[in-house]
Amino acid sequence: RICYNHQSTTPATTKSCGENSCYKKTWSDHRGTIIERGCGCPKVKRGVHLHCCQSDKCNN
Repeated sequence: RICYNHQSTTPATTKSCGENSCYKKTWSDHRGTIIERGCGCPKVKRGVHLHCCQSDKCNN
């Protein structure tokens, strides 16, 4: 699986992953809205929006 693994507004980067899914996490703090992307489908804390998907580059 090829997943995006950049954060928020940094230039897009991808990673070849062993997992079959990609994720995109979104949350807000004093810096504003933070977006994190990566491989797999992690558990998240309350208040964090999580989107998991199972195709290449699906987590942009």
